[in-house]
Amino acid sequence: MGAWALLLHGGEVIMSEKNLPELPEELEEFLDKPYGGLFGNTVLARVVEELVADPTMDYRPGYLEEMTGKKAPSIREALRVLVRLGLIENVSGDVQHPVYRVVVGSKKFIALSLLAYAVLDDRDGTDCMNTAILDYYSRSLRAKAEPLAVATNYAGEWTTGEDCSAREAESGYSIFSVGA
Repeated sequence: MGAWALLLHGGEVIMSEKNLPELPEELEEFLDKPYGGLFGNTVLARVVEELVADPTMDYRPGYLEEMTGKKAPSIREALRVLVRLGLIENVSGDVQHPVYRVVVGSKKFIALSLLAYAVLDDRDGTDCMNTAILDYYSRSLRAKAEPLAVATNYAGEWTTGEDCSAREAESGYSIFSVGA
């Protein structure tokens, strides 16, 4: 079954027909539930789904009521819980008219984002989660996990540049030597 997708190409919108995998009937009931139904259809799950979908936005309770279809008291309670958990913060300081923002540096936010990608990947056969993990690793973990230099007391003959062995070339490391 084909689906239409809008693509932005050089500032111009192009419609493209794309063959997407069909969702198995047994999973259709979870299509409209946050995180594919993993957390049920609670107010908290709906609010979290909205926040993760656009973490750069400033959120007001009224907007979340409209987007989730849930009532004001339950939205306010969900927001209180998320503030206590450190997933969002009230950036307005106004108790009567609060404005919330996602704490994008929160590990919880990162994990929920990866989970959202995993749900998409399982449903659509894509590779979004792995791409996001690689990006997170490159931006946040690479400097902590990979050495900047490797030293050894290798007793054999040192080579540099084009003279390096195939094994050294495959390793991705550049080896430099200094003669006395």
